[in-house]
Amino acid sequence: MPTEDHQKLGQIADRIAQAAERDRVSVADVIDAVGHRSLLPLILVPALLAATPLSGIPGVSAICGVIIALVAAQMLMSAQEVRLPGFIKRRSVRGKSLREALEKSRPVIDWIDRHTRHRLTVLFHRPMIWLPRILCLISGLAMPFLEVIPFSASTVAIGVACLSLSLLTCDGLLFLMALVPYGVGAWLIGGQFLGQG
Repeated sequence: MPTEDHQKLGQIADRIAQAAERDRVSVADVIDAVGHRSLLPLILVPALLAATPLSGIPGVSAICGVIIALVAAQMLMSAQEVRLPGFIKRRSVRGKSLREALEKSRPVIDWIDRHTRHRLTVLFHRPMIWLPRILCLISGLAMPFLEVIPFSASTVAIGVACLSLSLLTCDGLLFLMALVPYGVGAWLIGGQFLGQG
């Protein structure tokens, strides 16, 4: 099962909002706010940001995807603390834009906190526990390329957010719901290849 302390999404958002009380907020600032040892929140946060209006800023979805992929890879290697390249940690957005995105997302964040709980926790044991981590890695790697297709990177980011949130809260129902769009996508891609065969 996930090793991180279970945290409410609202608590994570509050810490990021405090870090956003400045003109520019860097990736390093967000990591400091969330915690260097909090690998799951460090997948969840960029996924949520890429799903907000911030994704309309060129490069945001791509950077979020790279962060998701790097942190997911470190999770797969059982790393205890996240490590990101300096050029990524220095990337920043306007504090005001980040605060506005968090404010617009707050009703959804509060709804998620009210409705997630420990359910179907058997899904968070090996070998099933590897599936969401691998999907997060693949999704993060795909997001920089999907940025050129409107809304596609944001859609993938929502899937990553649901997967990481299910791991953070040990909510197996959310885990299963997050797998649905991936299953549909695999079915569509498989249909394309079979149709050409």
